[in-house]
Amino acid sequence: MSKQYIYQYTTAALALATLLLSSCSSGTGKVSFKSGGMTHTFSEGQASVPTDFPLPVYPTATVTGSVSAEGGSDDEHSRFLMLTSKDTVEKVRKYYIEQLKAGNWQLGSEQSSGSLINLTATQKDLEANVMVSGDGQKTTISLSVNKATNSTPVPDSSNYQPNKVTPPTD
Repeated sequence: MSKQYIYQYTTAALALATLLLSSCSSGTGKVSFKSGGMTHTFSEGQASVPTDFPLPVYPTATVTGSVSAEGGSDDEHSRFLMLTSKDTVEKVRKYYIEQLKAGNWQLGSEQSSGSLINLTATQKDLEANVMVSGDGQKTTISLSVNKATNSTPVPDSSNYQPNKVTPPTD
């Protein structure tokens, strides 16, 4: 799964979760629905942290909500957790780098733009994304975990044979 896809999916899921939870009047803080063969669950508040969430919750953070999407197989399982903290973006960034390393996660990329930092990591068959952004008054932490996807193998170009479907490009 590409980093751009994860970022776009996470952003869309967070926006949808915010919209659904803000309009939820049942008092439970939890909304579930089925779509496309998957069950999507949106929860709000401190109790919304999934019991099997593999990433640590930042110690002084307030949990604002979570989103999970589960399909018929273990390969179709994504979880998102949204947190806020009064600590700085840099302090939260350092915490997650230390915790990912201590938890045997293989750190991938680190991207930053202004007050937004994006970390990626993998562990066994899991991919994780940690987004940290600040607005001066608070720091928002978005955590996502999903099953790693197998990339499509690149064909061996030494066996390339031009034909009508794949003509030579030179």
